[in-house]
Amino acid sequence: MKIKEAVNRIKSTSLSINAWEREGYIHIFWNTFTILVVPYEAKTMFDCHFVNPHIKLPADVKAQISGIIGKFLRTPIRERFPEKKYRLRWIDDSDCSKNYIGLHRPTVNYPIIDWYITSTTDNKLNNYHELWTESELEQLKKDNPRLAPAIDAMKEPAEDKDDED
Repeated sequence: MKIKEAVNRIKSTSLSINAWEREGYIHIFWNTFTILVVPYEAKTMFDCHFVNPHIKLPADVKAQISGIIGKFLRTPIRERFPEKKYRLRWIDDSDCSKNYIGLHRPTVNYPIIDWYITSTTDNKLNNYHELWTESELEQLKKDNPRLAPAIDAMKEPAEDKDDED
């Protein structure tokens, strides 16, 4: 379970529960009181910090939060963090607009895999097709070994933005 997923699931357990991620920890609140702090790299419940143990939570909320945190702790630490995203940057146009390589992925309406180049003059990109995870790029290089050096040369980290995942 990824960090953002754990936070969102904890938030959805009750109107009185809130959670957010900050500086390597997931902070969990009941009403306005911090009740639990879970480090991103916690391996067991012993690594978690119970801040206000005297606060009595409803049994159903306690069970739900316990289940979510248990699933989070069973997730390998590497898999908790979102994968970095990249773009494949092509040669810039003469007007200094950036070009990125994208891929029309198969859908029901468009079942053909098709490459395209997106040009942007105002740095606003259609992130739906141009963002690639590290694992997708590795698979792309495995499927097209002759293109592997070009893919490595074109790989550019995407700006960090809040994901809606």
